[in-house]
Amino acid sequence: MALIRTLFWTAIFLASTFAFTVLFEHGPTSYVQNAKKEFEILKAMATAKPVRKKDDSDKLTPPLH
Repeated sequence: MALIRTLFWTAIFLASTFAFTVLFEHGPTSYVQNAKKEFEILKAMATAKPVRKKDDSDKLTPPLH
């Protein structure tokens, strides 16, 4: 029962956070369209693949003798 309650409150928290973010960033006008835009941004962030930079900053320098 505690697991169900925890999942419920976590879902309520995430939904409230999303609703507040949409309201704060876009305002109350055309809330549904702005929520769809924000959801698409969130979905793109969640499914994005990490970009690996190829530069020499990750290589170690040879020791100085």
